[in-house]
Amino acid sequence: MSSAESATRERYAAAAAAPEAALCCPVDYDPQFLKAIPAEVIEKDYGCGDPSKHLHPGETVLDLGSGTGKICFIASQVVGPTGRVIGVDMTDDMLEVANRNAPIVAKNIGHANVEFRKGRIQDLALDLDLLDKELANHPISSAASFLAADEIAADLRVKQPLVATESIDVVVSNCVLNLVESRLKRQLFDEIFRVLKRGGRAVISDIVSDEEIPAHLQDDPYLWSGCISGAYTEEGFLKAFADAGFHGIEILKRDDAPWQTVESIEFRSVTIRAW
Repeated sequence: MSSAESATRERYAAAAAAPEAALCCPVDYDPQFLKAIPAEVIEKDYGCGDPSKHLHPGETVLDLGSGTGKICFIASQVVGPTGRVIGVDMTDDMLEVANRNAPIVAKNIGHANVEFRKGRIQDLALDLDLLDKELANHPISSAASFLAADEIAADLRVKQPLVATESIDVVVSNCVLNLVESRLKRQLFDEIFRVLKRGGRAVISDIVSDEEIPAHLQDDPYLWSGCISGAYTEEGFLKAFADAGFHGIEILKRDDAPWQTVESIEFRSVTIRAW
């Protein structure tokens, strides 16, 4: 695991236990949808936009980096009982809060259509819960068992994928894509494209910068986990969608004022829709 991913996992595990106000910028959500969501979920939510505003009844929605489940629980109400919502997150502490509150939200809104799965958003085929079970039966104790674990993971991706190919109407994400390390970002966008149905779309809120991030900031794990060091430039963000095969790429919302300025580099929230 990279230092950036370790720092992100540790920081968000802590944020699942106690809210951290500085993790991302404030967002105004539709209050009608918040009434059904327990305060614990709302207090431990970290985002920079509201992609749920662009969903429709009956859709199957995938939320990348779902955290404690706030966007999933809002989406659940928007898509209604004929829709379906899947949240993917890699942090056990976040998933625990989300899973514990899911039955409460379902009771409040009158239908249960949300599920949470453990995975890394740049590898949406690998179910980490299934991999944990396999490794419990085949623990890594040697080079041979390490190589065998790779084969087990590859087999799971094909036979029991976390998210199947062309199974999702809309992929949403809220201030999470920037947390994926740079060398895996192309794989991340390819995975988003893979899981979407033909004619499907991505609606992504994230932090972008107005300049390229210098190496010394990229090497700072704390700034990385704080949605700073891993940000695309605005142009680079749009290009990442195009390079993965998306079309009709548009900016739905762009904050005029920067959320933060670090070493004269401005960081602000945007929401992108891509087909």
